[in-house]
Amino acid sequence: MTTNGRSFCAGGSLLQGSFTNRVRKPVEMMLVPMIDIFTVLVTFLLMTAVFSRVTILQLDLPSANAAAAPAAPVFRLEVIVRESGFELTNGETLIAALPKNDGEYDFATLSQLAQQLKRDNPEADDASVLMERSVKYDYLIQVMDTIRSADVASGEESAADFSARPQRVQLFTNIAVGEAP
Repeated sequence: MTTNGRSFCAGGSLLQGSFTNRVRKPVEMMLVPMIDIFTVLVTFLLMTAVFSRVTILQLDLPSANAAAAPAAPVFRLEVIVRESGFELTNGETLIAALPKNDGEYDFATLSQLAQQLKRDNPEADDASVLMERSVKYDYLIQVMDTIRSADVASGEESAADFSARPQRVQLFTNIAVGEAP
């Protein structure tokens, strides 16, 4: 496009304009902003990283050439968590049934029964917690904490001795979780 006999660019045609007269500088790469971006990115990735722990489970599977008779079954506590309360079994027979008290689970009685069963079977460490689908997950955690260990008062305490603290006793430490039948 021309106006009054002049071309669009003041220096003549569009190809001969000021673009050809410039001195070209070598291209410089700006590293400081790139380093800033990488610093923020690495910090973000480290803060949001999930650090996981690898747990190895040891399984004792029967071998194919083991023709010996199976060993006598060891006591295994099963706590069945139902909407109506707890049921304690040994896998075959019912040991105790603990109904809810005022709509709440009776964790104190469960702890006492677990301590009594541990005294009767000191070599047993295995337990199973079986839940109905309608029971909240929080109750599973509370049951596991209750049967895993308990605070037991030592017998040497006197009424004037307030410094004595209850001892934490391990009960059934190997706990499996499943769905109630």
